[in-house]
Amino acid sequence: MKLTIFSRLVIGYLVLFVLAMTVSIYAISQLRLLESVTRSILFVDSRQIELKKKLSDILLSMMRYEKKFIIIKDEGLLNQFLLVRTDFDRQLKELLSRAETDTARNIINRVELQNRRYQELFGDEVTYLKAGREYKQDYYRKEKESAVNEIMKSLQELEAYSQSNTYSKVKRLNAADVNASRVAILIGIVSLIFGIIISIIITINITRPLSVIKRKTGDIARGEFGDDLKITSPPEIMLLTESFNMMCNKLKEVDKMKSDFFSLMSHELRTPLTTIKEGTNLFIESLDELRATEKQKRLMTIINEECNRLIMLVNSLLDLSKMEAGMMECNFHNTELAPLITKIAEEMEPLAETKNIKLEADVNKALPHIKVDVERILQVLRNLVGNAVKFTPDNGHVRIFAGPDDQGVKISVSDTGSGISKEKVDMIFDKYHQAALSGSNKMKGTGLGLSIVRQIINAHGGRVWVESTSSQGSTFSFLLPV
Repeated sequence: MKLTIFSRLVIGYLVLFVLAMTVSIYAISQLRLLESVTRSILFVDSRQIELKKKLSDILLSMMRYEKKFIIIKDEGLLNQFLLVRTDFDRQLKELLSRAETDTARNIINRVELQNRRYQELFGDEVTYLKAGREYKQDYYRKEKESAVNEIMKSLQELEAYSQSNTYSKVKRLNAADVNASRVAILIGIVSLIFGIIISIIITINITRPLSVIKRKTGDIARGEFGDDLKITSPPEIMLLTESFNMMCNKLKEVDKMKSDFFSLMSHELRTPLTTIKEGTNLFIESLDELRATEKQKRLMTIINEECNRLIMLVNSLLDLSKMEAGMMECNFHNTELAPLITKIAEEMEPLAETKNIKLEADVNKALPHIKVDVERILQVLRNLVGNAVKFTPDNGHVRIFAGPDDQGVKISVSDTGSGISKEKVDMIFDKYHQAALSGSNKMKGTGLGLSIVRQIINAHGGRVWVESTSSQGSTFSFLLPV
């Protein structure tokens, strides 16, 4: 039986309708997936990053009140600590409730475990202090520092996991967007066979908006937020566009929070600390005129040293935060490294002489010129050579070597110190991690210097590593490409 033209058209349009419905259902499912993942990024991942930053700030406040209470024993400080602790527990509980995966929940549970450990240690100290009983202060101090370090490390791990998870979701968005675009193109091709008009409608209403969203997704993956999307139809894509715009605005707010944080740290911490330092210097200069006692002089000296240490810590935190946020600016110039090494050796010579340490610089004459940021490389050398002198016992030996390498220029700083145990070598470049001196529990510095070194060398396209064993000294090396 032969079909009339009308029948063929009806069958053709029925086939087209069934095909269009099938593909449309698939496209809508992809759009729903896009919306679901976008909302997850908006309401879960970005909030997790905000809560992590809040927890870090609250933890620093807890430490500040706790340390002041240990020294001053003021009940008001204890009450402030308890208020801040309550806020920390509340924020941590919210963070746990927003965790989507077992990995995130495990990290948060570790934070909660270390937080309980920290609070229990401080609670024991409070009990001892109120009872006027002696206790092992060094033990409690080290255990609290260990707990705080574990909390900060876990929070950083959570932030890295959240960022990685967000990136994976964005990739899923992109993949789903690509699939939906391919489906839309397929609809256009099939529709072209049955009718130009249907093809044009599908192309205009689906392909073009999805292509815009696809480009926008790629921009977000590269960290470029730009202006809001303005797509009004179809309704599903309009809803997705609104979620997309909300996500971009939230991400912009997070980025602004970073900038505001840097400004706040600079203004609220560095400036008053500098003022305190100048004030303590004036007090120290006039102590003899004021007939201060030896105890008062010693107290003012301690205050001055702690103020200097806090200023260095704030500067290091700011530098490291800018580097991790990709805000570090490098001014590369074609430079000769030999004068830089000589300059650092001359700077460190007085410190080495006080400990009767032999400081030697061995620079290969065939060293090529390379493009580096001079101030940043000087900062790297100061950190490495300063650490070598600091951790080398009296009558030791520190050697700076620089020479050409197959991959560029290699610079090494070797010492005859106590060395680093094998289990700590892999963690030595982590933030807030620092090896103790052999035979002593005393820690020196902030634990940020080597992390800053790694960030600077990575920014130069090089790499840094350490070779060390316990009781045999350490050799820190970094390689700069030519």
